[in-house]
Amino acid sequence: MGRELRRVAKDFDWPLHKVWEGFQNPFYEYQKKCPFCDGSGLNPATKQISDDWYAFDDRSKQWSHNITQDEVQALIDHDRLIDFTHTWSRETGWQEKNPPYIPTAEEVNAWSRRGMGHDSLNCCICVEARAKRLGVYGLCEHCHGSGELWLTPEYEQKHEDWEPTQPPKGDYYQIWETVSEGSPVSPAFETPEDLAHWMVSHDTSVTKDTSYEQWLKFIRGPGWAPSLVMHGGVLESGVQAISD
Repeated sequence: MGRELRRVAKDFDWPLHKVWEGFQNPFYEYQKKCPFCDGSGLNPATKQISDDWYAFDDRSKQWSHNITQDEVQALIDHDRLIDFTHTWSRETGWQEKNPPYIPTAEEVNAWSRRGMGHDSLNCCICVEARAKRLGVYGLCEHCHGSGELWLTPEYEQKHEDWEPTQPPKGDYYQIWETVSEGSPVSPAFETPEDLAHWMVSHDTSVTKDTSYEQWLKFIRGPGWAPSLVMHGGVLESGVQAISD
């Protein structure tokens, strides 16, 4: 999820920050949140473990800052603790430590408490690891893990058969966000230079501090970057990190 460069037609004029209509499945409206699992897709025991991750209603149950060593290992197996297991430099990017380093649960919990901590993907990994260790892991028997129920099987099939359509292609340059299904965050310009100037003058998003030179390198070069990158304790936009 982040920013990407698209080449679009000269007269392409879709509203900024509005998801492109070709990326929105029109049949999605014919499904509803599963009432049996509240949209989680989990069986009751696993859902309770998931709810207790943050435990907003009862902080004494919260365990997002109290994971165990087997849950740490599950995160490592999914490459989710690279702040511990890897080193980063502008020259080489992320490199695995040699010999491999496995942090303790105490280290990871301290890291979680003092910083940005775990995201939703880490939560899912830890919930599954804990539920399996306790022997209760499973999906909702009604929605079979999807978290949704369909109005009719026919609408479900139409939803599955639907394919997205791309914006009209052309020679003009445009920046899109990919945090949602995808929407333009700039007008379309004839040259990389014009687009870079516009982004420096008008961008108010996570990439607002990106320089003209960095935007130009991004537009001419990789054309895709994550929203944010953390390295050496410094948080910067993915466009800045990749361009540098």
